[in-house]
Amino acid sequence: MKIQKLQKYLHILFLLLSVALISACDTDNLLDIDREMLDIDLTTDAGTVNIGDTTTINAHIDYSGDAAVLVYEWDTNGGRIVGEGTSIVFVAPETAGTYTITLEVSDGSVSERTNIQIQVDLGNAIIATPNRYWQGATFTQTLSFRLNIEELFRDNITLRYEILQDTAQAGAFLSIAIDGTPVIQDKRIGSVQPARMMSIADDVDVSSFISAPGNYELTLSLEIVNVMEDAWLLQKLTIIGAEGTLSEIR
Repeated sequence: MKIQKLQKYLHILFLLLSVALISACDTDNLLDIDREMLDIDLTTDAGTVNIGDTTTINAHIDYSGDAAVLVYEWDTNGGRIVGEGTSIVFVAPETAGTYTITLEVSDGSVSERTNIQIQVDLGNAIIATPNRYWQGATFTQTLSFRLNIEELFRDNITLRYEILQDTAQAGAFLSIAIDGTPVIQDKRIGSVQPARMMSIADDVDVSSFISAPGNYELTLSLEIVNVMEDAWLLQKLTIIGAEGTLSEIR
């Protein structure tokens, strides 16, 4: 008799546990009903580009909900991203290497993150790293270079400069000329009393000034607000889309 009662209690306990497990599974299934499915795939026009070149990256989204609510966050560990949403343009940096472009997509409750890698090669470029300070006791200081273009490889020739505001406590005005013709005039750079050394870099389209192989004179002038020794440093000059040489005229 005792054995029968024990078997009965065990049977009841088994039924209760089964009901509890079924209820838990049903609850999970009910919760999953409201969870949207989100998947991302990234493709690119070119997995390998030259420095300064661009490639388009497209995001292909598989989403079970309303795509209008999705938020896209693009990021990269080098170069620049232009655009937003499901299609952006990656602008390659001036340093060769492998760069990772990351996209995170979210609807507020569900998010997915993926990335794609782009290989950046040196390509056709003239790179000079003079690490040369503008010097002098005047308020106008100039660095001059002899540019010998041996061959052009594309229509849009780009001049990229990197300048370091080292000890200068105020901004300056930058002018760039090719064979005496202004490319940019009195562009304000730098900051007033920066907390640390400031790096300033930019690209300038010089296609209308360099349209054929030959010799050119390139000058970079600074209108200095405060004259200090070793205050402004020209770290690097890059001519993208051409081959040749670049040397300082002293």
